[in-house]
Amino acid sequence: MIPRRAAIALVTTLCLSIAPESAGQASSRDSEPLPPIEMSQKPLNLPGLGIDVVLPVGSTSQQQTLSREVFADVVGKDNTWRMTLSTQTSSNTTMGAKDAIEKILENLQKSFSVTKIDSPDEMIGTFARELAPIEPVKFAGGEAYRFFLLQPASKPDQPDTVRGVAVIKTGPGQMLVWDMAAREENYALAKQALDATLAAITTTNAPLAPLEREIALKTGQRLVRDIPADQMRSIFDNYGERWYRYYREDSQGNESEIGYKRITARTGTRGDLGGVKQGNMGERGYIVEVQARLLEENPVGPERMIYDTKGTYFVSEDFNTETWNLIVVVKQGRQSTTFSEVGAREGFEELMVVTTDPSGRGDTKKHAIKEVGYLPLATSLILPAILTDTEATGDLAFYTYRSDASAVAFRHDSIRRDTDNEGQWIHRSSVKHDSPQITKYVDADGKIVREVLPGGRRWVATTINDLTRIWRENDLPMD
Repeated sequence: MIPRRAAIALVTTLCLSIAPESAGQASSRDSEPLPPIEMSQKPLNLPGLGIDVVLPVGSTSQQQTLSREVFADVVGKDNTWRMTLSTQTSSNTTMGAKDAIEKILENLQKSFSVTKIDSPDEMIGTFARELAPIEPVKFAGGEAYRFFLLQPASKPDQPDTVRGVAVIKTGPGQMLVWDMAAREENYALAKQALDATLAAITTTNAPLAPLEREIALKTGQRLVRDIPADQMRSIFDNYGERWYRYYREDSQGNESEIGYKRITARTGTRGDLGGVKQGNMGERGYIVEVQARLLEENPVGPERMIYDTKGTYFVSEDFNTETWNLIVVVKQGRQSTTFSEVGAREGFEELMVVTTDPSGRGDTKKHAIKEVGYLPLATSLILPAILTDTEATGDLAFYTYRSDASAVAFRHDSIRRDTDNEGQWIHRSSVKHDSPQITKYVDADGKIVREVLPGGRRWVATTINDLTRIWRENDLPMD
């Protein structure tokens, strides 16, 4: 959240450089009214945040949601502005959006500060001038805070930059941050785009009340942990191999392929995961493997970005031991970059997750967990099959690790019989307490028939033969 610090020591020009902007200068940027801005009808794919975000028509976005904080990079029409949306986590779970943005503003101004010669830590001014102060922006179901600064260029031959920042609190210690940049002459366009984007936000689901959450957590834990070992082994060993096709359907019924995945589940040992051998590698447990390919939705052709993932997940039969390996390869043309994630825990006090970026640099995070309500990833990934096998119905809740958010997060599930289709089930889940619901239609054998997501997106059961045929007909890469 804190940008690269700029060392500026032009003390001799202090009076001119940090003089307040006159009213005439400030108003000139907004003197010419802009035509109304049109917003897209299709929300960004921001899983687990509990809000839908739409962008101005004409802007483009690239979204990344796996083991990375950045959710979306957005470019405005005609490159008039650029914007990054990212999740930020604070250990201070009581911090509000206004507190967070005040800290961001303070840090940005310090980055362009002027200090006393004899007291370098004492700031006496800043070259980053406020164009718009911290102000609330209301949206349906909540409130954001935003400001705009004018940042001086680092070199005389470069233009100054307008910087806009906005913050929304999405959960305890969880923020969604907008970071916008534009040339000074595009300030009015950038401000209009950011304010319109914030005002168009809608919340997607109300959280459970505290008492309801506690009951759902205890219910979920009892249901999963009370399944006899023989029954749980049968669920995993009978799961087999399942293929799913991922596509988007528009209002005219046209389908566009987005990706596919293959899921397998079985019993096995911790050693079956490979990798570094540590602990009891012969420990028996449950294994899930997920292989997936996702395509960047906007561009087509050889420069289209491809995201390939392979994850292998293990949990011991007593649920006390958990480990996984996840590899993500991002491809564009002949270039590729690789990210990895390794998670492990012994017991129910701490979960350690190590991520590695393409440069080889690693980042280790330790997450505090509690046994009550904690759901291991291996069981989370095939939860509909587990729930339908118990034939239980009702509301459940869990805490589970999410790679896309790099955090242990709350999830709310409900399982009901499908009254329109005898023997079948409807499983609804929110991967975070305030996120949009995902609806899965599950057959009598616990297999997901189709999964309905926001924005006209669908996962549907398929076979490798049908999937191959569809992708070849659309000239899409499966190598």
